[in-house]
Amino acid sequence: MLKLWIIGARDLFWRREKKTGDEYPSKSLYYIVCGLMRHCKDNKLFHVYFFDEKDGTFAQFRKVLDARMKYLLAKGLGTKQKKADAISEEDEEILWSSGVFGQSNSTTLQYTVFYYACKMFGLRGRDEHRNLQCSQFELGEDGKGKYIRFIGRNNKTFNGGLGPRCMYNIFETYLNILGNDGCFYRKPLALVGNTIRYGKQPLGVNKLEGLMKEMCQKAGLTGNYTNHSGKRTCATALYKAGLDEQTIMDRTGHRSSAVRAYKSKN
Repeated sequence: MLKLWIIGARDLFWRREKKTGDEYPSKSLYYIVCGLMRHCKDNKLFHVYFFDEKDGTFAQFRKVLDARMKYLLAKGLGTKQKKADAISEEDEEILWSSGVFGQSNSTTLQYTVFYYACKMFGLRGRDEHRNLQCSQFELGEDGKGKYIRFIGRNNKTFNGGLGPRCMYNIFETYLNILGNDGCFYRKPLALVGNTIRYGKQPLGVNKLEGLMKEMCQKAGLTGNYTNHSGKRTCATALYKAGLDEQTIMDRTGHRSSAVRAYKSKN
């Protein structure tokens, strides 16, 4: 019976999708094989593991699968990744009006700081956020007014902001709560009275990686929102403001014209 399943799976490698007529991408073939192994496990065939290179039982099967996946990847099938959406001005307004952004508790304050750290300074996805320290943000005032300076791969300064959405005030509040020292993202704690608190432990890696998606879902936004959306939003906003490409690259950290992919058609 297992042999028939394997033969059937091998035949499927060369079939095309019924709806589009296209060849199955390599990732789909991988998932099919994983599904077959799961079926075997459900039927107590625990010895079946096609990807064990030390087991010669399925060597020919692996060889066929590997060759097919390499062929499909060489054709470019399955290599296109869905791009993260930028946060539009309308979406940003919803994040505020829905209460996802603000200073009402530790979570809303952290959401706000996270998003605007992305938008203002072009911070990258998980890794750059994960390593942030409070000391990398400098709050000051000069002849033009108050400013926030981010000290990273390039020093970046943000000016402006008024009223309850003044980024200077929001970052100042957040940093003061953290004692202006240590890890920038920490676990939010429940309010004690009206006091916003954070724990000593850094925010978990997985939690941090899904922060943009989480806040957008809470606001009811629809789209493919990931942490990369913040950087895309930063570049798009700078393009719309008419800044030159080199300035945008300095802000986002791009080293080539790949930054043009962030240019909004609108």
